[in-house]
Amino acid sequence: MDAFKVDLFALKNEGGSASATIDLGRRRPFLAWGSVSMVDPLTDFDRDNAFAFDIFTVDGNLTAARVSGGAHWGPPGSGNNVFDGAVRGFGRRVNFWLRTIHSADLDTFGVGILLTLD
Repeated sequence: MDAFKVDLFALKNEGGSASATIDLGRRRPFLAWGSVSMVDPLTDFDRDNAFAFDIFTVDGNLTAARVSGGAHWGPPGSGNNVFDGAVRGFGRRVNFWLRTIHSADLDTFGVGILLTLD
């Protein structure tokens, strides 16, 4: 079993979004999840603020969309939806995506974690 970690900073001054990919070198069974450890409402934390930490793709394929539509997310099938926050899967490249909604007044920090299961 191997463990991997990536830090993601979704900061106002950097567009409110960050992504990172862990490449395992070959297809392996894994467990991946994201954890947000800091949210800084730079002014007020109100109804237009939100964040999402997704396991966005595995080997280039989108994971399951969990939330779509409304004022903040895209239509069904859009890459702007909320995807799985934890995945048990099999693959080589796992992409983590942390983003803030209404990033003009919100900074977020998180950690993507991946454990191989072989």
